[in-house]
Amino acid sequence: MGGAASKVRDRLGSLVRTGLWTNPSFQLMWLSVAASGFGDRILQQGAMEMLGFREGDAQRASVQASVMFFFFVPYLVFGPIGGWLADTLPRKWIMLTCDELRGVVLLICAVLIAPVAGGALSSDEHWQVYLMLLGIGVCAGVFAPTRNAIVPQIVPRQNLQSANAIILGITTIAGLIGVVAAGEILDRGSVRTGLYTAMLLFMISGSFFAFLKVRHGAREKFGTPFDQFRRIVQGLRFIRSHRRIAEMVGLYILFWLAAMIFLSSIAAFARSHYQIDPEVIFTRTTRMQALIGFGMLTGAVFMAWQNSRRESAWVAMLGILGSGLTLILFAFNTNYTFGMVLCFLCGFFGNLALVIASTLTQNLSANYIRGRVFGAREVLSTSGVVAVNLVIWQLPDADGWMMPALLTMAALMIGYAVIGLSRSLFVAPVVSAKHPMLAKVGWRINRFYVFSYHHAIHHHKHNLPMTGPAIVAANHTTGIDGLLIQAATPRIIRWLILDRYVVGLLRPIWRIIRPIPVDPDRPGTRPIRDLLAALKEGEMVGIFPEGQLQRDQRDLKPLRQGVAMLARRSGAPVIPTWISGTPRARSMWLHFLLPSNSVVVFGDPLYCDPDQDDETFIQLLHDRMMELQEWTASQLDADPPRTAGSDRSD
Repeated sequence: MGGAASKVRDRLGSLVRTGLWTNPSFQLMWLSVAASGFGDRILQQGAMEMLGFREGDAQRASVQASVMFFFFVPYLVFGPIGGWLADTLPRKWIMLTCDELRGVVLLICAVLIAPVAGGALSSDEHWQVYLMLLGIGVCAGVFAPTRNAIVPQIVPRQNLQSANAIILGITTIAGLIGVVAAGEILDRGSVRTGLYTAMLLFMISGSFFAFLKVRHGAREKFGTPFDQFRRIVQGLRFIRSHRRIAEMVGLYILFWLAAMIFLSSIAAFARSHYQIDPEVIFTRTTRMQALIGFGMLTGAVFMAWQNSRRESAWVAMLGILGSGLTLILFAFNTNYTFGMVLCFLCGFFGNLALVIASTLTQNLSANYIRGRVFGAREVLSTSGVVAVNLVIWQLPDADGWMMPALLTMAALMIGYAVIGLSRSLFVAPVVSAKHPMLAKVGWRINRFYVFSYHHAIHHHKHNLPMTGPAIVAANHTTGIDGLLIQAATPRIIRWLILDRYVVGLLRPIWRIIRPIPVDPDRPGTRPIRDLLAALKEGEMVGIFPEGQLQRDQRDLKPLRQGVAMLARRSGAPVIPTWISGTPRARSMWLHFLLPSNSVVVFGDPLYCDPDQDDETFIQLLHDRMMELQEWTASQLDADPPRTAGSDRSD
């Protein structure tokens, strides 16, 4: 019995690792994207150097904004074109072409415009830098929606969030290395050397896309020019008609608007808030940007470990809320060290939102239109990014405007998060609750805890009735068993629990689920009467007929006969339930702290015939629970673990 539970835990714990790290296409994808992120940082820092970022009288926020403006403005046109191409042509060849063209553009620019030695170009030559950024931006605008559209075609759907988090995390690492490398190259070498380096990265890594193995989906035909325009517009219409996708697109837009203002604020505050000497300003601001990247990396690692799409929308809103609050602190902070901490926190919270926004958009968009959805998203987000950077670039005193801009952005993010949390947390399908608002919030939080921390999988949830009385009878392995089962149904389950736990800090939870306490030292009929009364009112109750925890042995103990009497007198169905894969520890409190890969299986309902004696019914229930245990073990031998007839949620 213990071996079967261990098998559950070990096999399920390896699913994410097996699904991604042995996938050659995924390996090629993150390697190529990492190289692109590295190259982007080098060319952007090189562009800032050529535009005079280090000059003592420079408006650094303006220089930063001008680089971002010319890099992103092509997205307005080529983002939707890239999305349409991604739904029309093979996606891997589009990405290969984009990276090779980026390499060609950088080669031309390194030869023609980059100064051999360090230093800025004259103002009359700035247009050459802008032209280079436009050329790279065109390729990036086509590349971005194509990359987002192809990810679900190369990784299993259940590992999609982890894949997005890992790709973003590795891209962030590459960006951090690129920031450091750019500083070293610009300090010890030249802009030309940096552009040559970025060129090689794009051209070599771009060739990796040729070896991707992609699951093919339906592709659109070219058709007439009018058909092509109509298909591009379909991406916008699809977003507008799907509320959750629209929410995630709005969140994505806010993220990038905040990112642009935040980066410009770092450049501006280097002089006004932190009094950094111009000689080291490039190094100091680079460190702050690196802390943003490190925070994003930490957020990506967290989301890869969490690996659950369930209940993730409100977590994304919490990420935006955290980012907004961090921006407020950053606006008023004058300590450089604390400013670096705030950079880390902003990156961490922002990436939580970014990973979830991309994953949910991929999941909710059909393959035939996914490229156009991401193309439309790029247009919407880039429109704001371009507008913000254009304004900052053209402001006569851009550095002085950064504080009000940052505070305005923070207010928008907090407001959006509050509205999103209201929709996600307070709108839940919870029924039979005396405290409906608390129940909705508690239900959402419990599901996030169960799916994220314990990676719970539920099988055959359809056996839990949505209306009418029912008795859930489960084996008892840990203190989290009730939470695991509750996550499978919006109906509040009233559990029979020991009265010594219905006290103290847990009172808010008890108000929601209204447990039925029992005193083991004073056995009586009161708990039975309360259970029967709840069933008579059409509620669902939960009991552990073993009467005690299995703890670390996990052998099903003899069942007590009270469940038979309840079933007979109430006429309610008994739902045999088997729990496995939960944490093993002698202390019940450790059950809540130790992560796990838990599995819950619900069996077919059992009815107790009025003429059936208790022992016969209890034996039948025992046999059904053992069958569920054997079924669970057998599913772990199947490949893949998602089986026909399995009502599975991850």
